[in-house]
Amino acid sequence: MKDSVSNLYRLPNIGKYEDVNLLSLSEVCARLEEQVYALVKTLPDEERQMIEAYISARNDLEVETVKTALRWGKHHYK
Repeated sequence: MKDSVSNLYRLPNIGKYEDVNLLSLSEVCARLEEQVYALVKTLPDEERQMIEAYISARNDLEVETVKTALRWGKHHYK
């Protein structure tokens, strides 16, 4: 899991907002991603690159989605 994604779960004062399901899903995703990367090493380069590109794009989407949600919340809940 990219640091930019895993850092989403290490925010200051996160304890006030922690959701056990969110933390559990984060851990499950991290373990599954490790397994996917282990599997990817056995694939031909073209397939490996496609899967790695997908995971990278998905990670970037997740980070940008959270950033947008934070901006939206800040704007609507002052």
